[in-house]
Amino acid sequence: MSKQAKGAGEKPAAPAATDEPTPPDDPSPQHSTADPGVIAERLQYLFENKRKPDGKKYSYREAIRAIEDAGGASISVGYLSQLVNGVRTNPMMDAVQGLAKFFGVPLSYFDEHEDTEETNDQLKLVAALQHAGVQDVAMRTVGLPPESVKLVLSMIDRVREVEGLPPAESPPDTGE
Repeated sequence: MSKQAKGAGEKPAAPAATDEPTPPDDPSPQHSTADPGVIAERLQYLFENKRKPDGKKYSYREAIRAIEDAGGASISVGYLSQLVNGVRTNPMMDAVQGLAKFFGVPLSYFDEHEDTEETNDQLKLVAALQHAGVQDVAMRTVGLPPESVKLVLSMIDRVREVEGLPPAESPPDTGE
């Protein structure tokens, strides 16, 4: 039942009983189509960057429970681990749909031809907004004229400087 990837000395997939996301050890090149590598790479990115409100990573069990609670596919921890680690080469569509819904990304996010930069930027923004107080600051700027918002931003930049933090990254210009 367990399949090992080609190559000498490679480790088998993480045991099915694990509750925590398993980081990729040594992603070896796949000699089949690009799809499994893309799905694994993107799932790894999502598990690393899409966090719970408390800032902690989701475990595989938590993701599966949420997918099932939302009426999605019933998948095992072992199966999800194999998807994340690139062992599975032909994922079930309903599992991918459930994962896309859970992570709040379009199904096309898992397509090898999809440019995921914009979606990843949105995920980073959501993660930043989850930090304590950030939403509060953002909500307080609603309705302020642009000059006042710039003043608030310059004060935040100054506080970051005083605290010894690096300058904040500016969000990408959306042209709006």
